[in-house]
Amino acid sequence: MNIVGLGSAGCGIVDRFGEHEQYKTYKIDSDIYTEQLNYFQLKKQDSFQEYEDHTYDLKDYFRNITEEVCFAVAGSGDTPGATLWVLEQLKRYSPSVLYMRPDVELLNVEGELKERLLRGVLQEYARSAALNRIYLVDNAIVENFLGDIPVTKYYDSLNDIIVSTLHMINVFENSNPLIGSLQRPQECNRIATFGIADLESGEENLFYSLDLTRERCYYYAINKKRLEEDGTLIKKIKSQVKSKIQENIRVSYGVFPTEYEQDYVFCKAYTSQIQLKKE
Repeated sequence: MNIVGLGSAGCGIVDRFGEHEQYKTYKIDSDIYTEQLNYFQLKKQDSFQEYEDHTYDLKDYFRNITEEVCFAVAGSGDTPGATLWVLEQLKRYSPSVLYMRPDVELLNVEGELKERLLRGVLQEYARSAALNRIYLVDNAIVENFLGDIPVTKYYDSLNDIIVSTLHMINVFENSNPLIGSLQRPQECNRIATFGIADLESGEENLFYSLDLTRERCYYYAINKKRLEEDGTLIKKIKSQVKSKIQENIRVSYGVFPTEYEQDYVFCKAYTSQIQLKKE
């Protein structure tokens, strides 16, 4: 998979994906040193609108892309103004978008308007199938999983949680489960988020508070030895999955063996409803 990051936040996500051999990374920004691998430097502009207006031909930069693309961007700052013309040059690959919503309570009025505009436009693109899918992440929600960390490690820790979760989901979506079957999302459900759940309690923690969920997928990553020895596990998993089934919500799951000592449950949720809430 190819990961393209725009702006400092998008490039931070790209750096974390680059730690895994499954990804080819591309970074676009105006503030990163040009000697970095696969980096395209934009001329620094003074506003969101100027980044939108000053376009570049990225055909040569993207020449080695031949497969799936995920475009990472955050809804803060001015550099994301370049989002639409970058996506225009990626459209042949039917890209997905990983959109990180900043803590809007800390944005000024102008910043909040830019964030809401970009989030809304990207969801409209997804609904019209100009994007394969958009994954929404709310940094204010993900922050709750960080605990107490030094200021200098805040963004690295935030990115680690986002990337490690999505990476594991990507791995399982390209693997065959021991039991269960993961349904392909319906074409209309192109707005999504992901997160984690607790195997014992079933408590679910999505990285974005998604309205009107229509589909949910659960990825059970279970220690191989436990899968071989725990006779109660399958009943627990099936009971948990059944408890998620509601009217008008499709639910699927898969169970995967791992070498990790700890068991994990990852999840995805999908909707066709554009998420425009302010709060």
